[in-house]
This record gives sequence, structure tokens and C-alpha cells, in this order.
Amino acid sequence: MSFPSEATLAKMRKKLAKMEGFLALDQDADELSRFRFSICQNLLKYAKKHDLSTTEMAEVLGITKADMSRIFNHRVERFTTDRLVRLYAIIKPHYKLKVS
Repeated sequence: MSFPSEATLAKMRKKLAKMEGFLALDQDADELSRFRFSICQNLLKYAKKHDLSTTEMAEVLGITKADMSRIFNHRVERFTTDRLVRLYAIIKPHYKLKVS
């Protein structure tokens, strides 16, 4: 197998530049960002544990598939923290939020 040509690589880079994938947490993220990231992780873990697809998990939470995909990829800029907590409460109704 040979390395792709520069033209092929340029096409791939152009295509990938438009894609949004999984958003990682910055090393120096503040506590609120870490909390929001944690909620996304917990929702994703729940879906994996119960073998739910993005569509099925969206139905459980009563949101669109696109919004569920955003949450799974940690692209939650358009979600308030309150909304993320309310979504998490659907799968963990006895969840207690402690603020210290």
C-alpha cells in the first residue's frame, strides 16, 4: 500500500475541515465546562450500557436526533446547563445535584 497523493490528501483535508467530530475537554477547562462534559459522558455511558442508538436515546430524552448527536459529541454550546441537567434527570430521576 502506498501513501496517498498530495491531491488526494488535499481533498480529504477539505472534506474533514467541514466535519464536526467529538469535542474533547480542554486541559485547563473550568468547573462548569467539566460538569457539562460529565453530563454528556454520563448520557453516552447510559446509551452504551443499554445498547441504545442515537435515535433511540433521543426518543428516551424527547429531543431530536441531531441534538442527541451534538450531546454525544460534546458539542453543547447551544444547550444551557439547566437543560443538560434536566435531560440527565430523565435517565437518573433520583440524581442529587450538590453545589459546594
